Amino acid sequence: MKEISRRSLWVGYGQMGRALALSPASGWLRKAGVVETQYSVLARASMELGLNGDQIFAGVPEGINRCKPQVVVINTPSEFHYAQAATALRAGAHVLVAKPAVSTLLQFERLLGLAKKNRRKVAVGQQLRFNRHYRAVATLIASGELGRISHLHFLNSKPRPDPLNLGSMPHPAMLEMGCHHFDALFSLLPRAYPHAIMARGYKPTWSRYAANSMIDACIDLSGGVRVLYHAGFDAQAACYELRIEGTKGVLRVRGEHMSASNFIYEIAPRSGNFTEVDLESQVPPGTAWALFMEHLRNWLAGGKEPSFSLRNNLKIFALLQAGIESIDRSRPVNLVGNKKYQRLFET
Repeated sequence: MKEISRRSLWVGYGQMGRALALSPASGWLRKAGVVETQYSVLARASMELGLNGDQIFAGVPEGINRCKPQVVVINTPSEFHYAQAATALRAGAHVLVAKPAVSTLLQFERLLGLAKKNRRKVAVGQQLRFNRHYRAVATLIASGELGRISHLHFLNSKPRPDPLNLGSMPHPAMLEMGCHHFDALFSLLPRAYPHAIMARGYKPTWSRYAANSMIDACIDLSGGVRVLYHAGFDAQAACYELRIEGTKGVLRVRGEHMSASNFIYEIAPRSGNFTEVDLESQVPPGTAWALFMEHLRNWLAGGKEPSFSLRNNLKIFALLQAGIESIDRSRPVNLVGNKKYQRLFET
Protein backbone atom coordinates (compact mmCIF):
# COMPACT_ATOMS: atom_id res chain seq x y z
CA MET A 1 0.00 0.00 0.00
CA LYS A 2 1.26 3.47 -0.89
CA GLU A 3 2.61 5.33 2.14
CA ILE A 4 0.53 8.31 3.28
CA SER A 5 1.22 11.27 5.50
CA ARG A 6 0.28 10.55 9.10
CA ARG A 7 0.59 13.93 10.79
CA SER A 8 -2.76 14.77 12.43
CA LEU A 9 -4.41 17.49 14.50
CA TRP A 10 -7.25 16.43 16.80
CA VAL A 11 -9.99 19.00 17.34
CA GLY A 12 -12.05 18.03 20.38
CA TYR A 13 -10.91 15.57 23.03
CA GLY A 14 -14.23 14.66 24.61
CA GLN A 15 -15.61 11.15 24.95
CA MET A 16 -15.58 10.23 21.25
CA GLY A 17 -12.47 12.17 20.28
CA ARG A 18 -10.47 10.71 23.15
CA ALA A 19 -11.66 7.15 22.50
CA LEU A 20 -10.65 7.29 18.85
CA ALA A 21 -7.34 9.04 19.54
CA LEU A 22 -6.38 6.32 22.04
CA SER A 23 -7.66 3.45 19.90
CA PRO A 24 -5.18 1.22 18.07
CA ALA A 25 -7.38 1.84 15.01
CA SER A 26 -5.94 5.36 14.69
CA GLY A 27 -2.37 4.30 15.39
CA TRP A 28 -1.35 5.14 11.81
CA LEU A 29 -2.20 8.80 12.49
CA ARG A 30 0.67 10.47 14.34
CA LYS A 31 -0.83 12.87 16.89
CA ALA A 32 0.85 16.23 16.31
CA GLY A 33 -1.53 18.36 18.38
CA VAL A 34 -4.89 18.74 20.12
CA VAL A 35 -7.33 21.65 20.09
CA GLU A 36 -9.58 22.00 23.14
CA THR A 37 -11.19 24.84 25.09
CA GLN A 38 -11.00 23.29 28.56
CA TYR A 39 -7.64 23.39 30.30
CA SER A 40 -8.26 20.17 32.24
CA VAL A 41 -9.07 18.32 29.00
CA LEU A 42 -5.97 19.70 27.30
CA ALA A 43 -3.88 18.55 30.23
CA ARG A 44 -5.31 15.04 29.99
CA ALA A 45 -4.75 14.95 26.23
CA SER A 46 -1.17 16.11 26.67
CA MET A 47 -0.48 13.37 29.21
CA GLU A 48 -2.25 10.54 27.35
CA LEU A 49 -0.89 11.36 23.90
CA GLY A 50 2.57 12.38 25.00
CA LEU A 51 2.28 15.96 23.77
CA ASN A 52 4.24 18.94 25.02
CA GLY A 53 3.05 22.47 25.63
CA ASP A 54 3.76 23.47 22.03
CA GLN A 55 1.28 20.87 20.77
CA ILE A 56 -1.88 21.87 22.65
CA PHE A 57 -4.06 24.70 21.38
CA ALA A 58 -7.20 26.63 22.21
CA GLY A 59 -8.15 27.36 18.59
CA VAL A 60 -8.20 25.57 15.23
CA PRO A 61 -6.32 28.21 13.17
CA GLU A 62 -3.48 28.27 15.68
CA GLY A 63 -3.30 24.49 15.79
CA ILE A 64 -3.20 24.22 12.00
CA ASN A 65 -0.59 26.98 11.63
CA ARG A 66 1.68 25.41 14.22
CA CYS A 67 1.20 21.71 13.45
CA LYS A 68 0.88 21.81 9.66
CA PRO A 69 -1.30 18.64 9.73
CA GLN A 70 -2.16 16.53 6.73
CA VAL A 71 -5.27 15.19 8.49
CA VAL A 72 -7.57 17.09 10.85
CA VAL A 73 -9.89 14.97 13.02
CA ILE A 74 -12.93 16.88 14.30
CA ASN A 75 -14.98 15.62 17.26
CA THR A 76 -16.81 18.71 18.48
CA PRO A 77 -20.51 19.68 18.74
CA SER A 78 -22.03 19.66 15.24
CA GLU A 79 -22.67 23.40 15.15
CA PHE A 80 -18.91 23.93 14.94
CA HIS A 81 -18.20 21.33 12.25
CA TYR A 82 -18.58 23.49 9.16
CA ALA A 83 -16.28 26.31 10.25
CA GLN A 84 -13.63 23.93 11.57
CA ALA A 85 -13.71 21.63 8.53
CA ALA A 86 -13.64 24.59 6.14
CA THR A 87 -10.59 26.02 7.92
CA ALA A 88 -8.81 22.68 7.63
CA LEU A 89 -9.62 22.28 3.93
CA ARG A 90 -8.43 25.79 3.10
CA ALA A 91 -5.17 24.97 4.85
CA GLY A 92 -4.69 21.92 2.63
CA ALA A 93 -5.58 19.17 5.10
CA HIS A 94 -7.84 16.16 4.68
CA VAL A 95 -10.70 16.01 7.20
CA LEU A 96 -12.39 13.35 9.31
CA VAL A 97 -15.43 14.97 10.90
CA ALA A 98 -17.94 13.47 13.34
CA LYS A 99 -21.54 13.02 12.25
CA PRO A 100 -23.55 14.95 11.31
CA ALA A 101 -20.95 16.58 9.06
CA VAL A 102 -22.70 19.96 9.10
CA SER A 103 -26.03 21.47 10.11
CA THR A 104 -27.58 22.79 6.87
CA LEU A 105 -27.88 22.00 3.17
CA LEU A 106 -25.99 25.17 2.29
CA GLN A 107 -23.09 24.20 4.54
CA PHE A 108 -23.02 20.74 2.97
CA GLU A 109 -22.80 22.18 -0.55
CA ARG A 110 -20.11 24.64 0.44
CA LEU A 111 -18.02 21.97 2.14
CA LEU A 112 -18.25 19.75 -0.94
CA GLY A 113 -17.13 22.71 -3.02
CA LEU A 114 -14.18 23.44 -0.75
CA ALA A 115 -13.06 19.82 -0.81
CA LYS A 116 -13.17 19.79 -4.61
CA LYS A 117 -11.45 23.17 -4.96
CA ASN A 118 -8.62 22.25 -2.59
CA ARG A 119 -8.37 18.64 -3.86
CA ARG A 120 -8.79 17.24 -0.38
CA LYS A 121 -10.91 14.44 1.05
CA VAL A 122 -13.60 14.72 3.71
CA ALA A 123 -14.71 11.63 5.65
CA VAL A 124 -17.74 11.53 7.95
CA GLY A 125 -17.57 9.44 11.14
CA GLN A 126 -20.22 6.92 10.12
CA GLN A 127 -18.59 3.86 11.65
CA LEU A 128 -21.63 1.95 12.91
CA ARG A 129 -22.40 0.43 9.51
CA PHE A 130 -19.21 -1.60 10.06
CA ASN A 131 -20.59 -3.28 13.18
CA ARG A 132 -20.73 -7.03 12.71
CA HIS A 133 -24.50 -6.82 13.12
CA TYR A 134 -25.08 -4.67 10.03
CA ARG A 135 -22.51 -6.54 7.99
CA ALA A 136 -24.32 -9.79 8.83
CA VAL A 137 -27.76 -8.44 7.89
CA ALA A 138 -26.42 -6.89 4.68
CA THR A 139 -24.88 -10.25 3.73
CA LEU A 140 -28.21 -12.01 4.24
CA ILE A 141 -30.10 -9.46 2.12
CA ALA A 142 -27.50 -9.66 -0.65
CA SER A 143 -27.79 -13.47 -0.68
CA GLY A 144 -31.40 -13.21 -1.87
CA GLU A 145 -32.73 -15.50 0.87
CA LEU A 146 -35.43 -12.97 1.78
CA GLY A 147 -36.26 -12.23 -1.86
CA ARG A 148 -36.94 -8.69 -3.03
CA ILE A 149 -37.17 -6.38 -0.02
CA SER A 150 -40.57 -4.76 0.38
CA HIS A 151 -40.51 -2.96 3.72
CA LEU A 152 -38.56 -2.51 6.95
CA HIS A 153 -39.29 -1.59 10.55
CA PHE A 154 -36.32 0.25 12.05
CA LEU A 155 -36.89 1.00 15.74
CA ASN A 156 -34.06 2.31 17.90
CA SER A 157 -34.48 4.59 20.91
CA LYS A 158 -32.69 4.78 24.23
CA PRO A 159 -32.77 6.62 27.57
CA ARG A 160 -30.48 9.62 27.67
CA PRO A 161 -32.16 11.74 30.35
CA ASP A 162 -29.32 14.25 30.56
CA PRO A 163 -29.30 16.14 27.24
CA LEU A 164 -25.79 17.59 27.74
CA ASN A 165 -24.76 19.33 24.48
CA LEU A 166 -28.02 18.26 22.78
CA GLY A 167 -30.20 20.20 25.20
CA SER A 168 -30.64 23.31 23.05
CA MET A 169 -30.42 21.67 19.63
CA PRO A 170 -33.62 22.20 17.56
CA HIS A 171 -33.77 18.61 16.25
CA PRO A 172 -31.50 16.47 18.43
CA ALA A 173 -33.00 13.07 17.61
CA MET A 174 -33.01 13.57 13.85
CA LEU A 175 -29.59 15.19 13.55
CA GLU A 176 -27.63 13.23 16.15
CA MET A 177 -29.32 9.82 15.96
CA GLY A 178 -31.02 9.75 12.58
CA CYS A 179 -27.74 10.31 10.74
CA HIS A 180 -26.39 6.96 12.05
CA HIS A 181 -29.69 5.18 11.45
CA PHE A 182 -30.03 6.37 7.87
CA ASP A 183 -26.45 5.36 7.12
CA ALA A 184 -27.14 1.92 8.59
CA LEU A 185 -30.29 1.70 6.48
CA PHE A 186 -28.39 2.46 3.28
CA SER A 187 -25.67 -0.01 4.26
CA LEU A 188 -28.37 -2.70 4.11
CA LEU A 189 -29.84 -1.36 0.85
CA PRO A 190 -26.85 0.27 -0.85
CA ARG A 191 -28.62 0.89 -4.15
CA ALA A 192 -31.63 2.60 -2.56
CA TYR A 193 -32.23 6.34 -2.68
CA PRO A 194 -34.64 8.42 -0.58
CA HIS A 195 -37.84 9.45 -2.34
CA ALA A 196 -40.03 10.91 0.43
CA ILE A 197 -40.47 11.19 4.19
CA MET A 198 -43.30 12.02 6.58
CA ALA A 199 -41.92 12.64 10.06
CA ARG A 200 -43.33 13.69 13.43
CA GLY A 201 -41.21 14.97 16.30
CA TYR A 202 -42.33 15.01 19.92
CA LYS A 203 -41.26 14.99 23.59
CA PRO A 204 -42.55 12.72 26.36
CA THR A 205 -43.84 14.40 29.50
CA TRP A 206 -40.63 13.54 31.35
CA SER A 207 -38.32 15.05 28.74
CA ARG A 208 -35.58 17.52 29.70
CA TYR A 209 -34.82 18.39 26.08
CA ALA A 210 -35.72 21.80 24.69
CA ALA A 211 -36.90 20.35 21.36
CA ASN A 212 -38.11 17.09 19.85
CA SER A 213 -36.26 14.23 21.51
CA MET A 214 -38.25 11.50 19.72
CA ILE A 215 -39.18 10.80 16.08
CA ASP A 216 -41.69 8.64 14.25
CA ALA A 217 -41.54 8.58 10.46
CA CYS A 218 -42.57 6.82 7.28
CA ILE A 219 -39.91 6.79 4.58
CA ASP A 220 -40.23 5.87 0.90
CA LEU A 221 -37.12 4.57 -0.86
CA SER A 222 -36.47 3.78 -4.50
CA GLY A 223 -37.70 0.41 -5.69
CA GLY A 224 -40.94 0.79 -3.76
CA VAL A 225 -39.33 0.03 -0.38
CA ARG A 226 -41.18 1.42 2.65
CA VAL A 227 -39.59 2.08 6.06
CA LEU A 228 -41.37 2.48 9.40
CA TYR A 229 -38.91 4.43 11.55
CA HIS A 230 -38.74 5.26 15.26
CA ALA A 231 -35.84 6.86 17.16
CA GLY A 232 -35.00 9.11 20.07
CA PHE A 233 -33.26 9.82 23.35
CA ASP A 234 -36.23 9.77 25.75
CA ALA A 235 -37.22 6.10 25.86
CA GLN A 236 -37.69 4.75 29.37
CA ALA A 237 -35.66 1.66 28.41
CA ALA A 238 -33.53 0.65 25.44
CA CYS A 239 -35.43 -0.28 22.28
CA TYR A 240 -34.02 -1.96 19.18
CA GLU A 241 -35.92 -3.94 16.58
CA LEU A 242 -35.12 -4.38 12.92
CA ARG A 243 -37.67 -6.23 10.81
CA ILE A 244 -37.06 -6.79 7.11
CA GLU A 245 -39.86 -8.22 4.96
CA GLY A 246 -39.10 -9.68 1.54
CA THR A 247 -41.00 -11.63 -1.06
CA LYS A 248 -39.59 -14.93 0.29
CA GLY A 249 -39.52 -14.33 4.03
CA VAL A 250 -38.82 -12.15 7.05
CA LEU A 251 -35.81 -11.35 9.20
CA ARG A 252 -36.47 -10.14 12.75
CA VAL A 253 -33.67 -8.77 14.92
CA ARG A 254 -34.10 -7.72 18.54
CA GLY A 255 -31.61 -6.12 20.86
CA GLU A 256 -30.84 -3.13 23.09
CA HIS A 257 -29.19 -0.67 20.72
CA MET A 258 -27.58 -0.55 17.29
CA SER A 259 -24.10 -0.37 18.82
CA ALA A 260 -24.63 -3.27 21.24
CA SER A 261 -23.60 -6.84 20.50
CA ASN A 262 -26.35 -9.00 22.00
CA PHE A 263 -28.77 -9.35 19.08
CA ILE A 264 -31.26 -12.16 18.57
CA TYR A 265 -31.79 -13.08 14.90
CA GLU A 266 -34.88 -14.94 13.69
CA ILE A 267 -35.95 -15.88 10.16
CA ALA A 268 -39.38 -16.97 9.01
CA PRO A 269 -40.22 -18.20 5.51
CA ARG A 270 -43.29 -16.84 3.82
CA SER A 271 -46.33 -17.76 5.97
CA GLY A 272 -44.03 -19.74 8.28
CA ASN A 273 -42.77 -19.59 11.84
CA PHE A 274 -39.69 -17.81 13.16
CA THR A 275 -36.54 -19.82 13.86
CA GLU A 276 -33.52 -18.39 15.64
CA VAL A 277 -30.35 -18.29 13.51
CA ASP A 278 -26.74 -17.27 13.99
CA LEU A 279 -26.04 -14.67 11.31
CA GLU A 280 -22.91 -13.09 12.74
CA SER A 281 -20.81 -16.23 12.47
CA GLN A 282 -21.08 -15.87 8.71
CA VAL A 283 -19.11 -12.60 8.56
CA PRO A 284 -15.50 -11.99 9.62
CA PRO A 285 -14.83 -10.31 12.97
CA GLY A 286 -13.52 -6.77 13.27
CA THR A 287 -14.49 -3.70 15.26
CA ALA A 288 -16.37 -0.89 13.58
CA TRP A 289 -13.64 1.71 14.10
CA ALA A 290 -10.87 -0.64 13.02
CA LEU A 291 -12.63 -1.33 9.71
CA PHE A 292 -13.58 2.31 9.26
CA MET A 293 -10.05 3.59 9.83
CA GLU A 294 -8.55 0.99 7.51
CA HIS A 295 -10.91 2.11 4.73
CA LEU A 296 -9.94 5.73 5.44
CA ARG A 297 -6.25 4.90 5.37
CA ASN A 298 -6.63 3.16 1.99
CA TRP A 299 -8.64 6.07 0.57
CA LEU A 300 -6.04 8.64 1.60
CA ALA A 301 -3.41 6.43 -0.04
CA GLY A 302 -5.29 6.62 -3.35
CA GLY A 303 -7.67 3.69 -2.90
CA LYS A 304 -11.42 3.36 -3.43
CA GLU A 305 -13.71 6.11 -2.14
CA PRO A 306 -15.51 4.69 0.94
CA SER A 307 -19.17 4.78 1.89
CA PHE A 308 -18.43 7.46 4.50
CA SER A 309 -17.00 10.09 2.17
CA LEU A 310 -18.78 13.44 2.30
CA ARG A 311 -20.03 12.91 -1.26
CA ASN A 312 -21.44 9.50 -0.40
CA ASN A 313 -23.22 11.03 2.60
CA LEU A 314 -25.40 13.07 0.24
CA LYS A 315 -28.46 10.85 0.41
CA ILE A 316 -28.16 10.52 4.19
CA PHE A 317 -27.94 14.25 4.74
CA ALA A 318 -30.68 15.00 2.22
CA LEU A 319 -33.02 12.59 4.03
CA LEU A 320 -32.12 14.18 7.38
CA GLN A 321 -32.94 17.65 6.10
CA ALA A 322 -36.16 16.50 4.45
CA GLY A 323 -37.16 14.85 7.73
CA ILE A 324 -36.56 18.08 9.62
CA GLU A 325 -38.59 19.98 7.03
CA SER A 326 -41.41 17.45 7.38
CA ILE A 327 -41.45 17.86 11.17
CA ASP A 328 -41.41 21.65 10.96
CA ARG A 329 -44.17 21.84 8.33
CA SER A 330 -46.26 18.88 9.51
CA ARG A 331 -46.50 17.41 6.03
CA PRO A 332 -44.76 14.86 3.79
CA VAL A 333 -41.70 16.04 1.91
CA ASN A 334 -40.75 14.64 -1.49
CA LEU A 335 -37.08 14.53 -2.42
CA VAL A 336 -37.69 13.33 -5.97
CA GLY A 337 -38.71 16.22 -8.22
CA ASN A 338 -37.85 18.72 -5.46
CA LYS A 339 -35.29 21.26 -6.72
CA LYS A 340 -34.05 21.89 -3.20
CA TYR A 341 -32.79 18.33 -2.82
CA GLN A 342 -32.03 17.52 -6.45
CA ARG A 343 -29.59 20.43 -6.47
CA LEU A 344 -27.69 18.78 -3.63
CA PHE A 345 -27.32 15.52 -5.58
CA GLU A 346 -26.12 17.44 -8.64
CA THR A 347 -23.42 19.33 -6.71
